[in-house]
Amino acid sequence: MAKAEELKQIGGIDGKLPFGVLQDLFWRLKLKHPDKVVVNCPDVMFDTYVREIPDPKYVALAKKWDVKKWVESDGRVRWYGCRRGYSHTSSKPCGKTKGLGVPPCDLENLADAIKFTMKACDDMGIYCELYEGSVMGAVKFSKVLPWELDADIKFLSENYTVLQKLRPRFEAAGFRFIDRSGTNCCTDDGRKTDGAIKVWRDGWKVELDGEPMMESELLVASGQRPTKIKLAGEWVNAMRNPGLSARNRYGPNIYQHSQHWLHVGLPCELGRYNPGSFSKCPVPGHSACLDQFPAEGDLQFSDYPLL
Repeated sequence: MAKAEELKQIGGIDGKLPFGVLQDLFWRLKLKHPDKVVVNCPDVMFDTYVREIPDPKYVALAKKWDVKKWVESDGRVRWYGCRRGYSHTSSKPCGKTKGLGVPPCDLENLADAIKFTMKACDDMGIYCELYEGSVMGAVKFSKVLPWELDADIKFLSENYTVLQKLRPRFEAAGFRFIDRSGTNCCTDDGRKTDGAIKVWRDGWKVELDGEPMMESELLVASGQRPTKIKLAGEWVNAMRNPGLSARNRYGPNIYQHSQHWLHVGLPCELGRYNPGSFSKCPVPGHSACLDQFPAEGDLQFSDYPLL
């Protein structure tokens, strides 16, 4: 229900939209009058017939509002923008702009790339673990950081040649597989060191860097299982204590947020972050503006931030 004058102020129904005109009307009312609640007529709230509406029907509406992920009250997720694997979405990345959260469809593509890599490691018996910002996202959000620009995975240097054999599997899944550098010899106890591989897909890079020793390896050698951490719905390997590891790496205020080092002016990824604030939004009023959110905690970045 809305006053006629308020409907006139927003221009009424958008006749150019082929579908979703009521959603568009409600969203414009909420944007124009954020202090007022928009509801349907009570008569239709008790006896409704819900028909199946395929995702492509809302493409024009999603483009108008720059919507990339649409979560309905029953939990259904509709993907738009650049989500991989849908006929109505773009195959090009949506973009990563300083001050804006990375579009959810792009983040989901990165999460898929990480999970694919970790499963490939598991299937081949390769020790791989999340680290750097990738483990930070899992610790804080159980998913990829909302402002992430890449992914970081470390592997046991001794497994480097086995990892190379995964090239056909990655390429068959649409990745570019780049063998950056081989291993070196050796640590004092004869372990191989280094080794680096990079894989790309959907505009995302996953960096795989070799380490002479892995905590997962040590745990298995002592008869224990590797530590797992949840990332985008799946349990993947991480170091023995992911939270403590993230704290040791980034400092005591890890539950305060800081954007990627490339967006905060650090000379390299090893610099010390100054968390607790976001960059000024380049598109004021956009729903993805990071500076509209508290720079601490996780509820504001969940699918149901108001619950």
